[in-house]
Formats: sequence, C-alpha cells, structure tokens
Amino acid sequence: MAKSTNKVRRRIDRRDWRQYNRWQSEEVRLACLFLRNLVDSFTIHEWERRRGRPRISRRELVLCLLVRSYFHLSFRRTIGLLTLLEPVLGLSHIPHFNTLQKYNRGDGITRTLENLLAETAQPFWAVETILAVDATGLVLFGSGAWRSKHDPEARKDFAKLHVLSGTATRGTLAVRVTRGTRHDSTQLGPLLDDIPDDAEAEALTGDRAYWSRSACVTAHDAGLQPYFSPRANARWPTHPVDAFDRMTRFALQFPNRWAARYHRRSAAESRFATEKGLFGDRLRCRRPTSRRNEVLAREIVHNVRVLTKGRSEPTAE
Repeated sequence: MAKSTNKVRRRIDRRDWRQYNRWQSEEVRLACLFLRNLVDSFTIHEWERRRGRPRISRRELVLCLLVRSYFHLSFRRTIGLLTLLEPVLGLSHIPHFNTLQKYNRGDGITRTLENLLAETAQPFWAVETILAVDATGLVLFGSGAWRSKHDPEARKDFAKLHVLSGTATRGTLAVRVTRGTRHDSTQLGPLLDDIPDDAEAEALTGDRAYWSRSACVTAHDAGLQPYFSPRANARWPTHPVDAFDRMTRFALQFPNRWAARYHRRSAAESRFATEKGLFGDRLRCRRPTSRRNEVLAREIVHNVRVLTKGRSEPTAE
C-alpha cells in the first residue's frame, strides 16, 4: 500500500511556555502589586477638606474599585477580599460596602478613572499605527437576555460598550458607554477626540456599521485613513470626490488588498472575547454613572494586564 504524500502541517507556536506558566501561576499576586504601583505612581488629588467626618482617601477608593473589577465581585463580597489583601495593597482602612457604592455612583470618581485610563493607554499610542473601533453588548444585571427570553413581558435591556483599541497590542485607547439602542457610528467622534497629538496612528478599521460618509469624514479629520467594510448595496463611484468614495472604490476594485488591511479589525473581536472571559459579559451596577465607572475600571485593569504581562515584579516609575 502506497504511503500518503500529503504532508502534515505542524503548528508553529512561538510562545515562551515557561514565561507563560509563571505569569499565569502568579497573575493574581502580581496584578494586585501592579495595581497598587499604578495608583501610587499616578497623581490623584484628594478630596477638599470639609467639616464633619473625614472622607476615605481617593487613592485607596480607586484601588478598591480596581480590585473589585479585576475579580468581578459584588461590593459586599469585595470587602471580604480586601480584608485578606489589606497588607498587599497597603490599605490603611477597609471601607464599608455602602461607602464604595456611594462613591461609585457619583461623578467625583469618574474624572479620576478617565485620567487613569488615559495614563495606562499612553504607552500604546507610541506603537499603534492601525486602530480598530467596534462595539459590543453587555447584559445588565437582572434585566438581560435570559430574562426576556423566559419572560415574555420582561423588557430586554443591555448596555453597549464602544471601544477604540490598538490592533498590535489590543490595548484600550478610548471607551464610551451608551444604551443598547445607540448606533455604533454615533460614538466615533467622541472616541477619536481622545487621540493625542503625538500619536503614530495612520489608519482606522471598522465593520459595516461605520460605513457612512460622515464617519469617513470624522476619521479623515482626525488624520486617519478609514477602512470601513462596505455594505452589500455599495456602488462603484466613478468619480471619487472624498474619502468615502475613495475607500469604497478601493474595496470594490482591489478586494484582496483591501482584506489585508481591513481584517486587522479582528484584533478588536479578540480583545472583546478575552475581556469577557475574564470580567464576564454583564454589568452589576444599575445607574448610568455607576455603569460608566465600572466599565472604566474594567478597561484600566485590562490595560494593566496587557502592559505587565510577562513581567516578574512591578517597576517603580
């Protein structure tokens, strides 16, 4: 019997398994150290002094919210975990769970989390040349898809997470949270407003939800070449007059060259799968401000994991 001439394709895996195993085994301990080092090195202004009972430190409050998001726990269960991690995190006082809830639902902590997210995204801007924009749904606690499927009278409600991410590092560069009924393209402008002046980004990829003339103009004004997937009814522009027509004609005339650039967008889908596998696919908070703060904390932790993956110990800035 003649031997088969078909060659078996060997999988090429260049992962350093020794380093990967060490990181996975010590990730929880190192994550707590990295989060503490991040909060300590970042300038966080304390609350204004007023009469009455002194407030909890804003630095410790932010650290508690980041730890809660990393382990994806409720506020009550977070207190028990913080009690165990008190010497590792360097906390001077374990707050009550009502205290965490009160500050998390206010706007006073939102600006601090936004600045902290911008600080963790700063290293990505120097290496990212192709950006990806996409949106995903997050089920709301108690009113998600399962309840609406089993209860005909229940209303299906979910939040939509709009993320501007890098295709090389898969780090979060900008984020917005809206209701599930908001269209993806409506948040493109606010996401691109966070691009710094010294960014190396040159192109922006997105699915067909962003295929519109206004979205292309927004990307072009930000200095980015748009690569948005045309819809099925796209027509061949005979005389292109703007970035939208040139992008559509390039996609229809050279599909292979277009696919090589456009499919860098798959990195956004990959990061969503990784993030939902770690943090879950639902938000526990019920108020809009609380949900925004919860999402900001999740994205900060995601960036910290990307920046510190493979390191053995945190480094002082």
